[in-house]
Amino acid sequence: MKELTKEKYRCLKRINWDYTISIEDMFAVINGEKSHAGHWNQNDLLIRMLERLSWYDLLDFFAPDMLAQKLNPDLLSRIRNKEKRTKYERLGKILRGETVSFTKWGAEYSEESRDTLFSNRWHSTELLFQDLNGK
Repeated sequence: MKELTKEKYRCLKRINWDYTISIEDMFAVINGEKSHAGHWNQNDLLIRMLERLSWYDLLDFFAPDMLAQKLNPDLLSRIRNKEKRTKYERLGKILRGETVSFTKWGAEYSEESRDTLFSNRWHSTELLFQDLNGK
C-alpha cells in the first residue's frame, strides 16, 4: 500500500477544494483499494488530476507505465482544455513508445502552413512545377 504523504495530501486537497469527499477515500480510489470516492471513480480522479496538477505531481501518484495505459483516446477526450488534451495525447504516445511527429509538422498542418508568412514560396514553386510539367 502506498503512503499518503503530506505532499500528496496537499495535491489531493487542491483538486478537491469544491467537494466534501474524504482525501483518504480519494487516495484509496487512486490506488485501486476502493472503487469510488463520492461520485468519482479512478478515471474521473485521473482526469481531474491531469487538468489541475503538474506532470511531476502526477508521477507521485501513478507509475509511468500505468499512465501509458490510462492515457488513451477515451479518457483524453474528456479533458476540457484542448491544449492539455493535446499535450497528454503526445505524452501517452511517447510513454507507449509510439512514433510522434514534430509539433505542427504533420500532414494535417501542410495546408495551414501554405497560408503563412512564406506562402509566396509555396505558390511560386507550384507554378514552376506546373510550367516544367507543361500544365
